[in-house]
Amino acid sequence: MSEIQVPITGGCLCGAIRYELSEPPVEAGICHCRTCQKSTGSAFSVGAMFSQSAFRLTKGEPKLYRSSSIMDKGFCSNCGSLLFDKYLVRVPGFSSDTVYVQVGTLDHPEAVSIEFHYGVESQLPWVHFDDDLPRSRCDEDPELAAAFEAAGAGEK
Repeated sequence: MSEIQVPITGGCLCGAIRYELSEPPVEAGICHCRTCQKSTGSAFSVGAMFSQSAFRLTKGEPKLYRSSSIMDKGFCSNCGSLLFDKYLVRVPGFSSDTVYVQVGTLDHPEAVSIEFHYGVESQLPWVHFDDDLPRSRCDEDPELAAAFEAAGAGEK
């Protein structure tokens, strides 16, 4: 992860919701899965993972949408900006102690370095990246399968 100055700030398009992060991101990547495509209205989502304890709302309150049994998505009910994804289960790789902030909502998104591509089974054929970053598939991810299994068992 690149050197990033804290606190890190960001917010929605209309300014009704603002947030602050007190630690640098743990990781950042591009997700091509269909859920991310649909929730962003784009070909992919770019998210940076932070410790939940580092994330603090400074203005407004996002609306939450349960996009699956393992995740809530936080967005502005006024302008519709997707702000973050928060996992609801505790299994390796998917912790309810973390939040994935949408990099485009950061005040300085250029400070974040992308480290991987995820959900590449849904990558659109006209999307091309000139990088050699690791790529993985959702449908071959044992941690994702474990997260859905834990959610089905009612674990948090």
